[in-house]
This record gives sequence, structure tokens and C-alpha cells, in this order.
Amino acid sequence: MKKTAHIIYPFDLKKKINPWSIGNNLYHALNKNYKIKTYTWTSLKKIYPNKNDLLIGHCHSNPYTIFRRSVSNNNWYKKILVQPFNGDVKQMSHLYDIIPKCDDFIAICGTYWMKNLEKSLFKIWKKKITQIDLGLDINQYPFVKEKFNKKGDRKFLYIGNDYAYNNYAKNVNYLGKIINKVGHKKFATIGNKYIHNVKHYGWVDFKLKKNHKLVKKYDFLLHTSKFDANPSTVLEGISWGIMPILTKQCGYEGFNKIMYIPLNNVSKAAKKINYLQNLNQKKLKYLQKINLRILKKKYNWKNFRLKILKVINKKKDNFAIKYNKKQIEKFENYRKLSPNYYLRYDNIISIIKSNLKIFIKRID
Repeated sequence: MKKTAHIIYPFDLKKKINPWSIGNNLYHALNKNYKIKTYTWTSLKKIYPNKNDLLIGHCHSNPYTIFRRSVSNNNWYKKILVQPFNGDVKQMSHLYDIIPKCDDFIAICGTYWMKNLEKSLFKIWKKKITQIDLGLDINQYPFVKEKFNKKGDRKFLYIGNDYAYNNYAKNVNYLGKIINKVGHKKFATIGNKYIHNVKHYGWVDFKLKKNHKLVKKYDFLLHTSKFDANPSTVLEGISWGIMPILTKQCGYEGFNKIMYIPLNNVSKAAKKINYLQNLNQKKLKYLQKINLRILKKKYNWKNFRLKILKVINKKKDNFAIKYNKKQIEKFENYRKLSPNYYLRYDNIISIIKSNLKIFIKRID
């Protein structure tokens, strides 16, 4: 008789973008061997599992939400946390009290953050963490960039939003300084991030083929993050054929060094951008080809699903995390400073709205 896997992650098989793609691929990884139940991560519900059921998914910072309320039940075969991770103590410290209760933490992030784990407050989690790469369905982001613009006329694009904390984590002030140094005319933004004197397209639906023509105008996708797990827009840009220019703090490693800019050094970043403006077409096409090869080989959902199953099926090691008083104080202080802190007014309102939607959907 099949056991049940309880998946707590945004889930909708009709949606092909993140975060739903992650939840959908958790479903695809598990539905052969498990009965599946899916839940909204903001739900205030508590799960009462049968013996040897599996708990897997995303934990909210609010202590009354479903993962936190359900994780301590003794009937679970395994309890596995799956969510994006980076080295920002403000973003991640709310997990400090939940990770010791889990068997594993599957961290969706680039390898940069794992290499820097020992230098961080999170090094005590090392034995619990398995790094996993994000996947991308390249059919959703068809190749469009057959030819780069001529030297000196190449264009740069930023895709992102303007939420308050993202302006910090994604380091958009640095982006603005780079644009001021290089010149505004060659840059544009997509999303709800507006930068003064820079062309702004607003929200764009990339499911529509007409919008692929917009992307085709641009040569480079610029990311200046200082705390980013692994933004999916980098992979989307590669799939379109656009060259990413990024800080290593975007999480991604393994691409040609030409594509990386330093963190918070405007002069060096501008110098790199001006260099790329004058790189010959043959070299750009070569780098484009290599990027596409890496994307197809490494960042696919098949790899993601296989790694999920590997973690589920591995033998339990029963490693216990024990914090000292000083560590707990640090985690608690950063948790309260976090934009995710559950007692912030906007987070309380968000939880109420989300659960009203869940309730209305249930009675419809």
C-alpha cells in the first residue's frame, strides 16, 4: 500500500514558472511511489499523518503555519525542508528552530552559497544541507538571439521587481550606479523596478510569442545581487540566447569568468560592461553556445527530481543540531530584523488574506 507524501509548496500543473515549477516537479518526482496531498505553505492547517508518511516542502516564518505545526508528529518517516537558500542572515535565520526538527534541508541555490557556508552563521547546518540546482523548461523560453548587436550598440536588460527587501538583496542601488556610470540609453528594465531615465517596460508576459521580440533586442541580462539563491531569470536569459552578466552572489558558478562582475565596485563593473560592448561577435556566439550546453546538461528538472529522490531514499543519519546560547541569541536577533518576521504588520495581513482565500476556495 502506497504511503502519502504531503507536499507543502505552491502547486499548479497549469503554471510553468517558479515557484509553481518547483512544487510541480516535487509532485512529478513522488507521484509514482506515493499518494500525493498538496498544501499551501501559508495555511494554518495542521497535518495528522499516517505512520511512515513523508513531509516535504517549504516552511513559512509564521509559527502557526502548516509546516511548523505539523513537523513534530512522530508518525513521519522523514521530514524534508525544500526551499531557496542564500547567506543572508536576515532572510534565513527564521529557519534556525525548524532545521533541527527535519531530517534534511534541500537548499535550492547555486554552489557559491555552499562554498561559503563555513564562513557563515549557518555552518552548523552543514550536515543537514543538500544543495540542489534550479531547473528550467527550455521550451518555455525558446532561443531567439541569433545575432548580437554591433559593437558599441549592445543593449542591457534587468528583469526583476521593486519589493522593498529585494532592493536590498538584489542590490539594485548598485545596478543604478553602474547604469549612471556607463550611460542610460543602452539599458532597460522589465518588471515593476523603475530606474530614473531608464526605459521601463513594466510587467511582461513571456508566454506570449510577441514578447520574445522584445527580448531579442537585448544582448545582456544584468544581475547585481548580493544575496540571491539562484535567480531563474539568469537561466531564462541563457535559454533565449542572451548573455548574463552577474555577481557571484547570484549563486551561480561555472560560467566563463567574462560574465562576472565584482560586488559593489562600480568602476570595475563598468569596465567589464564596456569590454563586452566591444567583444567580437564570434567570441559572443561561442560563449552563448557554451552557456546553452551548461543549461541543458545541469539546470534541468530531471536532475532536480533525481536529487530529490536520492535525498528521500538515503539512510537516516539522525544527526542532531544543538545550538549554544550565543548562537540562539544571534538567530533570534536576525529573525526579528528580517522582512520575513511574522509579527510585522504586512506579514500578518498577508497570512490573513491567504487563509481567507483558502477558506473561500474550500467552500466554493
